[in-house]
Amino acid sequence: MARLNSSDELWTEVTEGGFILDATAGTPGSTTTDTAATAGDVLVSVVSETNFGVGDLFRVGTGSTMEVCEVETTAAGQINLVSALVLDHVSGSAVVEQAKTDLGDISEDGVTRETSVDRNEFRVATQAGNYAVLISNAGARISWNLVNHSLENVLASLGIDESNITGAGTTIDPFVGHVDPDAFNELLNHSLYFIGALKDGTQYEIRGFNCDFDANQTMTYARGNPALLPMAADVQRFVYITPL
Repeated sequence: MARLNSSDELWTEVTEGGFILDATAGTPGSTTTDTAATAGDVLVSVVSETNFGVGDLFRVGTGSTMEVCEVETTAAGQINLVSALVLDHVSGSAVVEQAKTDLGDISEDGVTRETSVDRNEFRVATQAGNYAVLISNAGARISWNLVNHSLENVLASLGIDESNITGAGTTIDPFVGHVDPDAFNELLNHSLYFIGALKDGTQYEIRGFNCDFDANQTMTYARGNPALLPMAADVQRFVYITPL
């Protein structure tokens, strides 16, 4: 895509933010790769394409090796991708259907996307300037504040699975969200995403793969206070997708 270098490229809105996680509704697709896949490939060879359909999201890999893809089409033993793989994947890698969960409205502060690096300056005796600058560590992070204060979002902000909510929602059996420190950051193979648009209407989706949730929070509950829920996670990498 070409640069416009005009005001049409100004970011103007955030429209949605949430999770991408393993699908549970219906009969989601679940298989493995039957050959190795390489970054840049536009198809994944799989043991079975059953239950994967056009437009479905799915992950290839697990944990730090995972990335989220979208089905363009399927054929016997393969899933064709809307966009090429970002990572290499060994044969036998998990291929699991995923789904988005919109977590609700985002505070007026918007979404923060951060990158950080540790830069080591290497010097030599034979010149005054830096001989080289070496990057020893790098990180990426997405964060925002959730406006909608539901039990599901309270747990989500701490990286706790919604299965920790019990009860039937009645006065004799109320819903209870168990905020167990042993469950902090227990969610696996999750990604965060948010969607926004430029002034010319071009939509972007930014995804951060494999969340490591930050459960450090200070909450204040008071009259007239929205009690915003901080959603923050370190991620393995970002991808920017446009148009949608």
